[in-house]
Amino acid sequence: MKRFILLFLTLSCLSVSANELTEDYFDIATNYCIYGKYEQAVKYIDKILQIEPDNVDIKELKNTLLRVMNPNIESYLTTTNSNLNKAFAYKKNGDKAGQLNTLAAGNDFWANYFIAEYFKNDDDFENAKTYYQRAITLKPNHAQSYLGLGQVYAGLKEFQNAIDTYTKYLTYNKESDIAYALRADANLNMGYIFEAESDIKKAIQIEENIAYLLLEAKVLYHKGHYDEARQMLNLLSRNIQTSEVYKYLGMCDYAQNDYVNALMNFDKAIILSDEDKELISTYNDIKTMLDKK
Repeated sequence: MKRFILLFLTLSCLSVSANELTEDYFDIATNYCIYGKYEQAVKYIDKILQIEPDNVDIKELKNTLLRVMNPNIESYLTTTNSNLNKAFAYKKNGDKAGQLNTLAAGNDFWANYFIAEYFKNDDDFENAKTYYQRAITLKPNHAQSYLGLGQVYAGLKEFQNAIDTYTKYLTYNKESDIAYALRADANLNMGYIFEAESDIKKAIQIEENIAYLLLEAKVLYHKGHYDEARQMLNLLSRNIQTSEVYKYLGMCDYAQNDYVNALMNFDKAIILSDEDKELISTYNDIKTMLDKK
């Protein structure tokens, strides 16, 4: 929770714009905070204070960091906002109604933000969208609101809105691998293959992980680079055996008229998840075709 709350505070609208050097130090400190490396973050906060000793926002951020690094001190937000304190108590006890009602009574930025998070985590994207938008109206420069809203737009399949919102988030956090990956996925859903490839490559340059490599393989498939996509998917399948990996392996096979292997991979994909009706239909078509032969 401490890391969760600190991320919001760190990415809030802070007056760190005196010069490019302080902006760079702030970006570095922010990235350290995101990964929980608070001691390193404090070092760069101190560098800013050497240049801007009277910057009140940075002094407050340093105090917050020091609080979070102390395991005996409660969360900054819950000690300064009684409604949030009550809401987190309800959440701890599993009382969702109490949590939601208490947050709604606050009607401030944090209340709206956490209500949006609540609905997003419940996959209630329409309500989440409403509360993220209210939160943004109350605090337009709070970066995390844009990341959450972008995910909500994607959940609603409003992919162009998702792209625009992730782009807004990236103006605040230019080195966010997750934002580039999420925008790559939205671009892919819109058929913007070149943009999707550019974004996923940026994400992987910042941090390479299996989820991003899978998305890169999907981009390669949609570019028609089936051999490259299959090679990457085969490597990934050694570490993750998910429906999506086998689905895209099968799609590569199917695109190259290798129906036997396509059927085998689709079969594995369906065993792992039978919710993809289009995949099941393709599987049945291939099976029928092979049975006739």
